[in-house]
Amino acid sequence: IPGLPKPPKPYPAYEYGMPINMEQTRKVIAAAEAEAARHGAHPTIAVVEPSGALEYYFKATGAFYAMEEMAMRKAKSAARNRRSTTYDMDRYSAGITGITAADEIFPFGGGEPIFWQGKVVGAIGVTGTVGFDQAIDDAGSQALAGNKP
Repeated sequence: IPGLPKPPKPYPAYEYGMPINMEQTRKVIAAAEAEAARHGAHPTIAVVEPSGALEYYFKATGAFYAMEEMAMRKAKSAARNRRSTTYDMDRYSAGITGITAADEIFPFGGGEPIFWQGKVVGAIGVTGTVGFDQAIDDAGSQALAGNKP
């Protein structure tokens, strides 16, 4: 469609690994919370295992209750699809709007897969920090250093 941005290149089909464990989840949360503090942000954060099952949830004091669903949907979408929700947001912006027909795709930035030993072991979803969701997300998703393929 003329005037729309070009869709992103295909996303790699990463493999799933063993689900994220509590020790790993704590590292992810610590990194995300440190990044949020650096920006003075009060995020709502969800961490899920590859199936989308919740491992950790935090709602900042004063955050809208609607942010719970947003954070969890971002995390679940990133885990089940093994890709950043920003990728789907870029596809949607490029006119590929049919992706919203699938409940498992949530085209809003703020959901990132978490990798361990080159495989997706879960995902983090962050919302409610206007402008800092991606930075906080990236800090959390990269907390298990050097493990993204």
